Amino acid sequence: ASAVDFEMLASEICYNIEATEALTSDEHTKLEYLLRETFAPENCAATSFLKTSGSGDSIVEVGPRQQFTSAWSTNAVSICHAIGLVKITRVEKSRRYHIKNTDAASKPAKFVALVHDRMTECTYPSGIQSFDQHEEPANWTTVPVLSQGRAALEKLSKENGLGYDSQDIDYYMKVFRDELKRDPTTVECFDLAQGNSEHSRHWFFGGKVVIDGETMPMTLFQWVKRPNVENPTNSTIAFHDNSSALRGFRHTALFPEQFPEKGAVPGKYVESKRDFDVTLTVETHNFPCGIAPFPGAETGAGGRIRDGASTGKGSCIVAAVAGYAVGNLHIPGYEMPWEDKTFLYPSTMAPPLQVLIDCSNGASDYGNKFGEPLICGW
Repeated sequence: ASAVDFEMLASEICYNIEATEALTSDEHTKLEYLLRETFAPENCAATSFLKTSGSGDSIVEVGPRQQFTSAWSTNAVSICHAIGLVKITRVEKSRRYHIKNTDAASKPAKFVALVHDRMTECTYPSGIQSFDQHEEPANWTTVPVLSQGRAALEKLSKENGLGYDSQDIDYYMKVFRDELKRDPTTVECFDLAQGNSEHSRHWFFGGKVVIDGETMPMTLFQWVKRPNVENPTNSTIAFHDNSSALRGFRHTALFPEQFPEKGAVPGKYVESKRDFDVTLTVETHNFPCGIAPFPGAETGAGGRIRDGASTGKGSCIVAAVAGYAVGNLHIPGYEMPWEDKTFLYPSTMAPPLQVLIDCSNGASDYGNKFGEPLICGW
């Protein structure tokens, strides 16, 4: 906060609750018990603890965008229903900050940019009054390819970050102008940007490589897979299924007794020897973590857990490692001689220090929800 000329005086978490009808006294008691579980009793109330004095101070509130119910709300509502609070349909958590500017020219927007994720959250100047406070989706339009040619696609890609390269545009011009003879819609262009991306198709790694006019004998993916092809050793799964697996060991464990002739029926636990191979998988989430570090790391951890757990007939969640590579940290009061203060990071990306802190918190948070510890990293 001090870096943008603000002092944070206090903060609080606000739970915004939607119910189908008014709660009874007993239901209120249950709900209060549930919400104040992580707080001291005197620090949980039905009204805000924060008040402004009018001397250069203000209160700002940030919370999840309302176009979609957050994953946190889904879990919270499930817990409410499990203890009988079936009237509750949505619970969203927002954060409120009591701040004071140390420079009269400073605007609260500078502070707000530090404490919320612009992709998944927004500010609420008057607090969350209802869950209908959201912008309506923009109308789709057509892209004037027939009249403006490739310049129309280049402009759309640049303005919306679609990442079209010259080969993409050549192909889309052929499809829409030459074959379909119509203008594409913005919806189609956005869909093509995602569906034809390297993340989805691996066309770069799987495409033929031409260097100085000479076509190389193998693609990048073939080079990556070559060691396993020539010397597979103890790999039991490689480059197929949802993650790789190394040969493990036979292990005696407890499993329900099975009766194939009876189908799926209850059975007592008995000792059984099974093969246990070790699943290994990696998830890179560079761009999402750069834009929105906490949720970017959360979804990265979630994708990796999903891949490992869905390999073969299913696997057990064990542990995780996380790694982060960033630029100059510029830790306040701890400047390093090699840090270049003149280098400006893109305004659309989170600064390196925020990436380290929020990504670490996000990866750990998601793993904790599934019982997977983050045991080490770099």
